[in-house]
Amino acid sequence: MKRITYYPLKLLTKNFVLIDGISRTGKLLLGSLISSFNRMEHLEFGETFEHLLPAVKFKKIDLKFTKAFIHNYLNQLVYNKYISRNVNFRPNDRTGIKQSRNPKIYFERLKIDDGDKIVKIIKKEKPYIPIVTHDLSVNFDILKKLNLDFKIIEILRSPVEMVYSWYKRGLGKRFGNDQRIFTLLINKKKNIYPWYNALFVKEIKKQSECDICITLVLSLIKESIPKIKKMKNIYLTSYDLITQDTENELFKISKFLKVKTNKNTQKFINRENCPVTFDKQKFENKLNFIRKKCSNKNFEELLILQKKYEKDTYKLKKI
Repeated sequence: MKRITYYPLKLLTKNFVLIDGISRTGKLLLGSLISSFNRMEHLEFGETFEHLLPAVKFKKIDLKFTKAFIHNYLNQLVYNKYISRNVNFRPNDRTGIKQSRNPKIYFERLKIDDGDKIVKIIKKEKPYIPIVTHDLSVNFDILKKLNLDFKIIEILRSPVEMVYSWYKRGLGKRFGNDQRIFTLLINKKKNIYPWYNALFVKEIKKQSECDICITLVLSLIKESIPKIKKMKNIYLTSYDLITQDTENELFKISKFLKVKTNKNTQKFINRENCPVTFDKQKFENKLNFIRKKCSNKNFEELLILQKKYEKDTYKLKKI
């Protein structure tokens, strides 16, 4: 059979914003706040990116197919939003339209007939589409090759806080056992792991639950850092800035995106109970909790990376 070349159809809008971070860094909180900005549609999850990029890395699919698929996926995503097809109407979900800055518009769109006029409206309005993704930074090298020309907001968080949150969410034992975990899995030496375990040499099978959390979190951070450094069109923020200096940080993000905040932004900030004050004692309690649950070696590795985060955010761009 003659070799087939996939073709990426032109995007209806280029204003896609990827809000990325390792699991438990505060992406959904940030995505919810950003969706209050002018010209923003309500946020979406970007599982398609999360599933396709590892497949490219492992040479299961090629770049041309991936780019064509992503273009189709994004065009369909924004088109469906404009006719309220596949929109989340669950009232308490952060991705639900009741949590959006203008729920009324999604109900009004239910009455609109689909067709070419929708395409014309999208091209005229040039909406921004915020998409929340998990663990994309370890595959930024692949994303870069796709030449998608999107803006990226990468959120970082204290390694100690991440490990504690991973443990409390059961992420040291749920992969391969819990069907509500939608991270792609791999079979490695007859054991089931999250896909990114294939990137690491360190064995986790015989580790304790907390040690597994430390190994995965630290490995993801270390794998991400060099990829983040090479990315353009990226804004780096942190969970601390978003939760403790909320209004100021959102203003900086809005300038990066070239959109404006509005009266809804403050409402969203209040709804998320921001800003908060750093609780040093609470942090120390979490640190002591981890210390009792893990090996001395892993705890020391965690402290080393924690210090690097606190000193200069892993020598990444100033945030």
